[in-house]
Amino acid sequence: MLTMKDLQILLTAVLLLTCCSDPVAEARKDLDSLDPEKRAGAARFLGEKKDKESVPRLVRMLADEDVTVRMELVRALGNIGASEAARPLVEMYSREEDEGVSRAASRAMVKIGSPSVQPLVEVLGSRRPEVRAGAARTLGKIGSQRAVDPLIRLIDDRDPDVRRAAIHSLRSIGGSRALDAIARSVQDRDRDVESTAEDALSGPGYEDQLDRAKQLIRGAVR
Repeated sequence: MLTMKDLQILLTAVLLLTCCSDPVAEARKDLDSLDPEKRAGAARFLGEKKDKESVPRLVRMLADEDVTVRMELVRALGNIGASEAARPLVEMYSREEDEGVSRAASRAMVKIGSPSVQPLVEVLGSRRPEVRAGAARTLGKIGSQRAVDPLIRLIDDRDPDVRRAAIHSLRSIGGSRALDAIARSVQDRDRDVESTAEDALSGPGYEDQLDRAKQLIRGAVR
């Protein structure tokens, strides 16, 4: 017969086994570690486990000072695919200085999909051309028709790289309005942008838009 002391020992052992057998709980604790390697490893693990309960904590950590930690945070949020992470990811992307983290954030926003569209449209007005161009490219990968009008307006952007990004994305999304806007870019003042527009209209299925572009060019020549 078990004594009270035996029962206490058994209960303690069970509690210890329960704690140690829950790696998700341990990973959540490691998010608070002073060691950046532990924080990064914990974020990666929670992303692999698609632990939705950790999303608010992962979002709050997006300003972490360590580049590797930020990289794993955005990857984790992308893997989990939580819609509530879309706007914080876009806001983080708009201020991120590390190119690798920015690319990872873009991929995460694509994985999240539709909830990322409106926040991305809003940062198309960023003062940083690399942010405008990156947001345009990400919208093209998501492929939402809601992005067409904002991308069409971006074709008149002062930065040629941004205009090229808008053309590529409009081509990816497709539709007559998007392609007609690309046709107007065939007479862009920048030769690389002009070439991008021509390439976007090449191939079968785009004859009408290419004819429209030729008409615009002939009109400009006259």
